[in-house]
Amino acid sequence: MAQIDLHVHPFKNSIYDIVNAMDSAGIDVLGLESLDASIYKLIVEQANKAYPYAAADDAGVKLPNGKFLLNGREYTTLESLHLLTIGFSYEPAKQPDEAKRIIEHSLEHNAIVILDHPFVDNGKTKTAGHVSSEFAGWMEYLCKEYSGHVALEWNAYCIPWMRNVLMQGLNLAGLGLSYYDVNLKAEELSAKLQKEEYNVPILADTDLHARNKRLLQRMGTARVISPLEGSTAYEIVQSLKRNIFARNYENVKEYVSSAHLLEAFCLPVVFPGLFEKSRG
Repeated sequence: MAQIDLHVHPFKNSIYDIVNAMDSAGIDVLGLESLDASIYKLIVEQANKAYPYAAADDAGVKLPNGKFLLNGREYTTLESLHLLTIGFSYEPAKQPDEAKRIIEHSLEHNAIVILDHPFVDNGKTKTAGHVSSEFAGWMEYLCKEYSGHVALEWNAYCIPWMRNVLMQGLNLAGLGLSYYDVNLKAEELSAKLQKEEYNVPILADTDLHARNKRLLQRMGTARVISPLEGSTAYEIVQSLKRNIFARNYENVKEYVSSAHLLEAFCLPVVFPGLFEKSRG
């Protein structure tokens, strides 16, 4: 049974630090991403220099110790949805591009496609905003159209009490914002769709923003556990994809600490001028 964290932003940590953190956390398969950019070419270059017997294909890198670093990317779509693709990444002809175009192109290359923290309003991150009912309805339509081909994310950075405190604080200023648990909403949508005989599973991941070596240690806080078959990165991605839509996996749903979240994500987002690549 492999331990899998599909959503990690490595920032400037070295390939050695990333692999050592995988060993410490017991992670076998790691998805490495940047927001609105592909870092896979750099990952392959570093892996080849550090590990002469590493084997890369378009889906990821197999390391000599049997662990895998998967090719991923987080996209901001034209509709302000975030999409995570695993096993394939590309540069859209236009940025931002439509969600359906990104999904279609990624599925053509047999990628795993995940609607990333789907109930977070990505245009209002500083206010812990939630999507509108119209946007939620569009997401449900998208899930139904791509049933059996897309999943929803459970995100370890969406700590409910911290989002609630922020929302209540903003409401003191008369903003009149309502609060809900975004991970719970994703779970409820997945369950609703399953009752209606659509197949849109929930996948847990950390969404780790590893701005330094120490922050890498929270890798795998939220993760997927699944049996995997294959000797190449592409085969591993396809094995995981089959298991996801056959519901042959387990989720570990745990949140990072509030101190970690403040350092890794909240402060950089609130004060973007002080941090390089504040959103990862």
